[in-house]
Formats: sequence, C-alpha cells, structure tokens
Amino acid sequence: MKFISYFVRESSRRIPLILHRIQNPVHTIHTHRSAAATMDTTVHSAGISEVHHVPMSVIKRPIPSILDEQKVISLMDTINGEASEEEVPPIDLLWITGSEGGQYYFSFGGCHRFEAYRRLQRETIKAKLVRSTLGDLYHYMGSSAPKYLA
Repeated sequence: MKFISYFVRESSRRIPLILHRIQNPVHTIHTHRSAAATMDTTVHSAGISEVHHVPMSVIKRPIPSILDEQKVISLMDTINGEASEEEVPPIDLLWITGSEGGQYYFSFGGCHRFEAYRRLQRETIKAKLVRSTLGDLYHYMGSSAPKYLA
C-alpha cells in the first residue's frame, strides 16, 4: 500500500473544505486511519482520508450491478448493527464539477454496499470523493459517457 500511496497525487485529489461546505450536499467525517485500516482503501482513494455522507439520490450508477444476494443481506445486517456499521468501508465516487458549476457523483464499484444502503432506505452512504473529469468518466463508460455536464 505504501508503494501505491507514494504515487497518488494527493494535492489534485483533495477537496478544499471551504468549497465543500459551500457547493456540496455532503457531510464530511474526518478520519485518522491506522496502518492496518489503509487496506480498506482502493487505488483511486488511497490518498484520500476524508469520508463524506453523500445523499443516495445524487449518485449516478450508469452500469447495472450483478449482485450476490447473500452478500447484500450480510451487509444489511452489518449496517443495521450500531457498532458494526463502522466496519463497512466507504464507496468511491467520481466527483465531477460541470462547466456551469453543477456537482455530479458517479459510482462504478461498491455495488453490494450501495444496494444494501438502498434497501435499508438510508438517505446517505459513506463515500470517498475522487476528484475527476469528463475524461476520467470516458475511461469507465466509453462512448456512453456524457459529452457535457452543466
């Protein structure tokens, strides 16, 4: 993990807190991770420590999920437990600011966690925001990616 963290461009992926408070409908949780907890990160979010509560309603999931029903049920049980919800790692969201200032959140992983929160009718989900561009989105969606975001 140290190897990956070394190459992550932290400064380009950090979210200025003032900008966050003014423009984003998410709530921030500042976390201090131990060395063992860094295994919960992905390549995309390895240099990001802020965890946000993002409204489920603003997250776009353009690729249909193929789910393991038992895994979703197990996650729902874990999320429902007061002490054990903290064990569920945050999902990664590509965060894109549109040309007119709109905020867009795209999710491609964490499908079982997302579905568990959806079924439990939770209004928010824990997420790490990965600052992205339309070019990044194109890598995930190819020609299906939008050409313009307001």
